[in-house]
Amino acid sequence: MSTRSRLALKSCILAALSFMLAGLSWMTPALSASEIIPDQRQSPGLRSLYVTLGTKSILAKVADTDSSRIQGLLGWEYISGDTGMLLDFIMEGTYAIHMQGMKFPIDAIWIDSKGVIRLIYDDIQPNSGQIFPSMFPSRYCLEVKSGFCRKFGVKIGQTVSFGQTGPETDTKSSK
Repeated sequence: MSTRSRLALKSCILAALSFMLAGLSWMTPALSASEIIPDQRQSPGLRSLYVTLGTKSILAKVADTDSSRIQGLLGWEYISGDTGMLLDFIMEGTYAIHMQGMKFPIDAIWIDSKGVIRLIYDDIQPNSGQIFPSMFPSRYCLEVKSGFCRKFGVKIGQTVSFGQTGPETDTKSSK
């Protein structure tokens, strides 16, 4: 089996597992408002990384394992304009995300291994039942608050820069 075929198979398996996990999301205990600090205690244990798109930098949680990519933003109550989730697929390939079990809309930005934005999905609504594929070989998918791309002029073809790693327990985030 070729490397490309293995990557395509892995992508399909990840998508199927994502849907299965989304179906189990009703079993996750809900957090009270006092337990939530904007996006930083959601997805504990994931490292953070500064990501810059144009003139705007955000602190993104990095999901770079199969289980953390499958979990993604599931369980997050909301996302602020200064944070996001960076799905790092390690190798460039064609991948997909879904919104099943999500609680808020997002913009999804597909980025190749050179840091170039290849595709943007604006205002993806939760529980739409749709799959949002990369369509082009990509290494990353950056998930940000809905409207982020429009507000900050993020466009296909722009280059994204990845900065220093932020602290795992950083709670400085504005709404």
